[in-house]
Amino acid sequence: MVVNTDVLIIGGGPAGSYLARYLVKNGFNGDVMLIDKKSIIYAPIICGELLPSENLLKPWIGKDLYNVLLTTLRETLRREFIVNEIKWLRLVINDHDIGKMPFRTYLIDKAGMIRNVIEDAINGGAKVHFGVTAVKCVGKGDGYECLVHDRGGGEYVISTRVLIGADAYPSIVDLGLGITSGFRAEDLIIATSARARGKYADDEAVIVMDPGIAPGGFAWIFPRGDGVHNIGVGVRNNIAWRGSNPLNHHMLFVNKYGLKSTQRSVLMKTLPVGGLLNKYGVGNAYLIGDAVGSVIPTNGAGINPAMMTAHLLGESLIHGSDYALSMNRLFRPLMDRMVMFRRIGDPLLMSRDAMELALRVSKSYMAGSIYEATLSSMRLGTLIKFLIGNLLIRLISSLA
Repeated sequence: MVVNTDVLIIGGGPAGSYLARYLVKNGFNGDVMLIDKKSIIYAPIICGELLPSENLLKPWIGKDLYNVLLTTLRETLRREFIVNEIKWLRLVINDHDIGKMPFRTYLIDKAGMIRNVIEDAINGGAKVHFGVTAVKCVGKGDGYECLVHDRGGGEYVISTRVLIGADAYPSIVDLGLGITSGFRAEDLIIATSARARGKYADDEAVIVMDPGIAPGGFAWIFPRGDGVHNIGVGVRNNIAWRGSNPLNHHMLFVNKYGLKSTQRSVLMKTLPVGGLLNKYGVGNAYLIGDAVGSVIPTNGAGINPAMMTAHLLGESLIHGSDYALSMNRLFRPLMDRMVMFRRIGDPLLMSRDAMELALRVSKSYMAGSIYEATLSSMRLGTLIKFLIGNLLIRLISSLA
């Protein structure tokens, strides 16, 4: 059996759901279909579920990119999806409580928010099918064909004029069409995700930077406002390959920081932290969200960046603008800067001793650099700070 559509979106997360909604709400001329391998709209959630307030990033990123961010927030985040409002970021490095900084963010019900976006897409005419897994996608004539497995109806082929990979990294679209060169192991994070109880303030997000607990990444405690927190640990993929099990690091974190799990299992996923991939698409096949590497390398944020890529592609498909040019003009400068910051910090993220030496040199410098990187700062002063920091890190690393 062959099912025909004009646009096929694979993946119903933040990027795919936003794009489907955007197309049907903005007058796209054609059929839009979205499929996702999950059987439930939308679960399980493997995410910190943290979103910025409208004004948090305004002083730190470019105006045009900020306007896209603002659009995605206003089109998706309703009051009913805000679980908790956070005012502060507390930074802990190698057991040292560095202090707290302003950090107005929201802990959200991500599942509820995405369900609402998908319902809007369906009401606008999009065809949405969950429990459908794309097995393989290939080019066929002027379009594409994807073999899919439907839990309720066996296997069939979907034929489409436009194909979108929004199914995380690595995307089945990318694998089938060979669009990009992919990421190196050191540019991927294995992130755990769970909920736990603990004695932490309801208005403070906590980030723990300790290579003994989270080598190559960091651990987090994001309060839900009821004594339960979203928690997780990020371990660099190349370290995990050498036998450093992320689940063991997760349990080390839980035990050391007095957390008690409220669920039976710990979820895991792979996050790209190497910036945007070298290509965003080929022909009429495109990548958005995690599939194109939209996760912010310095803080792991992925919800809004994913929607921002979907917004730019939606504009391209409706108005005929060039998706690659839009990405390169608006988004790549930020992502390239954040990759540079992350790589400058890698020697510290990989070594507890080097991190300790850096703290001895200047605790306030470390705190300021990490805070600005967490806010994705594009300020010239932040760049200068990191370039100076690069020299210090090289010196420190040589002593470690």
